[in-house]
Amino acid sequence: FNVTRAGIHADGLLKDEEIYNIFDTNKLLNKPVSVGITDKSGVAGIVYWINHHIKVKVDKNHPGVVKIKEWIDTQYEAERTIGISDEEMHELVKKYLPDIFEKK
Repeated sequence: FNVTRAGIHADGLLKDEEIYNIFDTNKLLNKPVSVGITDKSGVAGIVYWINHHIKVKVDKNHPGVVKIKEWIDTQYEAERTIGISDEEMHELVKKYLPDIFEKK
């Protein structure tokens, strides 16, 4: 319902969630907007996921975010067909952004 996998939509959420999601689904449905990570999520999707799951703000240019994006691209180039799980994302953040992960 309020999950996107598209990087362009995740970028919109990063810039101004209220414009992208005119209804406060967290308040109305107790369900915040979320981003599912795939090869279409881009760095914006990764950053949104980190900001909301790890509760630490990172930038789209962070080298660790770029490394995660490269890992994801490699997975889909190898014919992966399912999304990246939250558990996988946690492990990727631990691996590629260890200092950020420790702040959570």
